[in-house]
Amino acid sequence: MAKRGNRKKSPVRIIFGWILFTAAVLAVLVILIPLVGAAVDVSGTAMSPALNPGDRVAVNRLAYLLTNPKRGDVIQFRSAQDAGTVFLRRVIGLPGETVQIREGNVYINQSPLSEAYASGVLQYAGTAATPLTLSEDEYFVMSDNRSNNFDSRDPTVGTVKRNTVSGKVWLKVLPFREFRLIL
Repeated sequence: MAKRGNRKKSPVRIIFGWILFTAAVLAVLVILIPLVGAAVDVSGTAMSPALNPGDRVAVNRLAYLLTNPKRGDVIQFRSAQDAGTVFLRRVIGLPGETVQIREGNVYINQSPLSEAYASGVLQYAGTAATPLTLSEDEYFVMSDNRSNNFDSRDPTVGTVKRNTVSGKVWLKVLPFREFRLIL
């Protein structure tokens, strides 16, 4: 009876195994992503440096079936003005909280918010220049690039109602060298 022990695999079999494994992972992604999410191309610099024009991200449409968005989540939501327009922005204020922007800083319930992801200069307070208390189904979202003010600070965007949130951005897919989870 022959032993199967420490028989070495040929380099061709190893390479073929990796190719087969990679193809299987890609096939699963190609099948699963459309079922539970969507691939979205990033346009504009609102979410720089985390997301840049030309990046492609995966949006998990099932993320908020049983839970709600949390502070720091990057969400996709439909515009209240035009349901055909979607945005990617970061959740800053949660339902029931009071948001205010003063002297270039964001305050949640009178406490300064620490934000490692923010870039740019926060000069425009907009709708949050005075304390803004969110209702039980509202979120305050902002661009990571704080010089871009097309977010909840702008009255044309305003606060985001829970029923307009279509998913959570969870994976940066392209460019491939920057493939990573979005936290």
